[in-house]
Amino acid sequence: MKKPFKVLLSGVCAFAMMFSMGEQLAFAEEINPQEFVSQTYESGTVTISSAAELASYAAGTMNQNYVLICDIDISAYIGSIAGMSLSGTFDGNGHIIYGMQGETSLFSQVASSGTVRNLTVVGNLQVNSSSLKDVGGIVEYNDGTIEDCVSRVNINAGGSYAIRVGGITGQNAGNIYRCKNEGNISGNISEIGGIAAMNGGEHVVDCENTGNITFNTRDCHVYAGGIIGEESRYIGASQFTVENCKNLGDIQGDAGNGAASIGGVIGETGRKGDNSTSSIKNCTNTGNISGVGELGGVIGKIGLDHNYSVNGVEIASNGDNIIVDGCGSTGIITAKKPTEGNNTTWLGGVFGSINITQNGTIYIKNCGSSSSLYSENGITGEDTVGGIGGSMNNIGNAEGIANSYVYVENCYNRGYIDNNIKYVSDLIAATYGGNMAVTKCEYNGNRFKIDTDGTIYAYYPDGSAIYNQFIFDGFFTYYIQANGTAMKDRLTYHPDGTHIICFDAQGHEVFMDFQYCSSVGYTCYFDSLGYIYKDQITFVGSKAFYLNQNGKMENSGWFQFANGVDYGYANSDGTLKTNQFSYDAWGRVVFYHWNGMVARGLITDGVYYYSMDTTDGHYLGSFPVN
Repeated sequence: MKKPFKVLLSGVCAFAMMFSMGEQLAFAEEINPQEFVSQTYESGTVTISSAAELASYAAGTMNQNYVLICDIDISAYIGSIAGMSLSGTFDGNGHIIYGMQGETSLFSQVASSGTVRNLTVVGNLQVNSSSLKDVGGIVEYNDGTIEDCVSRVNINAGGSYAIRVGGITGQNAGNIYRCKNEGNISGNISEIGGIAAMNGGEHVVDCENTGNITFNTRDCHVYAGGIIGEESRYIGASQFTVENCKNLGDIQGDAGNGAASIGGVIGETGRKGDNSTSSIKNCTNTGNISGVGELGGVIGKIGLDHNYSVNGVEIASNGDNIIVDGCGSTGIITAKKPTEGNNTTWLGGVFGSINITQNGTIYIKNCGSSSSLYSENGITGEDTVGGIGGSMNNIGNAEGIANSYVYVENCYNRGYIDNNIKYVSDLIAATYGGNMAVTKCEYNGNRFKIDTDGTIYAYYPDGSAIYNQFIFDGFFTYYIQANGTAMKDRLTYHPDGTHIICFDAQGHEVFMDFQYCSSVGYTCYFDSLGYIYKDQITFVGSKAFYLNQNGKMENSGWFQFANGVDYGYANSDGTLKTNQFSYDAWGRVVFYHWNGMVARGLITDGVYYYSMDTTDGHYLGSFPVN
């Protein structure tokens, strides 16, 4: 029987294979094969192996370094665990916390000194609030760092008061790196984001949302984004960077009389600080968007149009700059019929509207759209729809109150636009004011049209249909089949007859990414040419993954490599155990090397030699180096 893990730290020792240096490990002071510590920890680290242990720490001040050493289910302890406040480090170590439920996030706050990393959280939150509150799939308010985390928490807001909801965090005043939300978010919500509902932090980088967002809110302006709902000056840093983020989830909602700012990446940006430069760079949206208000494939509204005061004294604006660079959108964007009032929609493939009244510059460059744009209001409505942007308004210049500028450069539209709209343009539908320029922008080349049922077609510039051909829209590659539609959700042979490639549910060929392939029922990885990996180890950051001889990502525990000799262990998220002592499938101690393979033969940490079986790697004994 496998003995429970213990905290038996005697210091940090440099552990090395005989032929290559490994990472630093702490191990049991007495060399007992049943008491090897399973991970690499610094002295003083607190290991957590059960929900009961986590509950005991959650009751106090969490200012130490905590590490999960196994998956845990907290459903029986949710009242003692949910709402933890963290000023130390919480390392999920690739493990999963199951059983999130109720109305409170796992962490109520992560302080500026705090970090949450390598954690997956699974569950459902049903929030019924009569006042404004923040809710996140993992953290309510983040002032520190969240990195390499995944939320599979579905969140529904059913209370009488519209709240803030983020897939990872409700409010971010810190930094978020390499996080993913897979949970669906719905309900009575005022700010809503796949990663953060309201962002005032400095960096949101390499994040992804695949969850769907649906809101039903009344008498309140809603800010909804696939990554961030609203950029706010009120919290966090004076400038921000949102980079290499992507949204795959659909966003739709009804805000009644309030309307909404909805963006595939960001709902609305705003002023941040004097002489600051904020950027949204290399971000993409592939989800469908629908609603009433300001709708953009990348950003709903870009605004330098707010006055801010501190203690009654207005903060002067000497120049706030926002740069949107290398971003794009595909999918369907639809202006809905208002359910209340006579609200108008400004809709664009890249941005819905730009409004600037303060000193500063808004600069959109190298962006594009192959989104199909529709309006349910038709020619009798007041919707304004542009292939790149709905409207640009330099009010500061028009009224002579600000040195304000708007530039759109090197952008394109290759998507379909419903021409049965009152105000419509291939590029920018409406402008007001001066100091604005649209240069080197185009609506030519091959075109794309996505029907409301999601079927994708492509056309040459002369309008003739494309068949049996790969085609590129500026961000994504498609294969148009013999029937004129894009191949979707398919694992197939490349036309060269040798390599296997994959197209996702949006018809995009997969490059340098993992993709679940429904035709075979498992996740694969595709390289920079789009070819499937087979019998290969790949790394994402410091995390190792193994794609077996069939191309399947190993994710089901103990397995044998395709060479028929080496063994490894894969967690449920596909990450391999590496650089650590742990157990094999029979409860015997083994050491997992840097590449996930079980070490065999003689290894050393410089203090002891460890004899590992030469066939399957299980621990046999040890003796001192000297």
